[in-house]
Amino acid sequence: MFRWPAGRARRREPAQSLSRMMPTTHRPTLILLAPPEDQADASAPLRAADPDLAIVPVCDRGAVERAVRDHPRGRLLSVCSPVIVPASVLAALERPAYNVHPGPPIYPGLFPAVFALYDGVTTFGATLHEMAAEVDAGPIVATSEVDIPPDMDRLGLETLSRRLVLHLLRHCAEALVRTETPLARIDVPWAGPARRQADFDGLCRLPEDVDAAEFQRRLRAVGEGPRHALRLPRFGRWFRLEPAHPDTPVVKAGRVIS
Repeated sequence: MFRWPAGRARRREPAQSLSRMMPTTHRPTLILLAPPEDQADASAPLRAADPDLAIVPVCDRGAVERAVRDHPRGRLLSVCSPVIVPASVLAALERPAYNVHPGPPIYPGLFPAVFALYDGVTTFGATLHEMAAEVDAGPIVATSEVDIPPDMDRLGLETLSRRLVLHLLRHCAEALVRTETPLARIDVPWAGPARRQADFDGLCRLPEDVDAAEFQRRLRAVGEGPRHALRLPRFGRWFRLEPAHPDTPVVKAGRVIS
């Protein structure tokens, strides 16, 4: 489900004079902020919507700042990027910048799939919104929502989340490539706290009196990975949960990364 706002012949002038009379045109430019592995998929629907669109790919804060200095009239679009764009960079743009958030408006911030699983929700989605100085707080312009099965784990939901992001991007591509026209806002507010890395780390720290139900609830939400694990305090030390299958390839959003 989407939410989305639809006589005598004239004397010939010398070529040089005509060129001066013609209005200056600017090739539409879109600065695409996304991880390197997501650039191709994120740019594909935009190029399909406008083959003449100039896409400037950037992956880090320094590259964003340089691109905005070079293209202040361009549109900045962030797709699932961990980079927080400074307010000074947003202010340097002549028009709003946009972000595709890989979660619904009730889960702003980091790890939306993790906290959705922990809360046991039955739907999930993606959100397109204007960027603001505060993370995931700008006006919303489009959302998507689908049902999720009760047995879905973190890997499954993050894989679905990536598909929802690309689906929303395709749905909104024609509006996004019209870089001089702001996207219409919809009456959908953000809700809930914007999660941070510290919130995820806290979820990984099991209370000393954790019961089996809470352990399984957190394991489903957090999952198992090479850079994180559930931890349990005992005897003044922290014990780390070893992966059930340590030789399994590391997968992110359905793609093997190592």
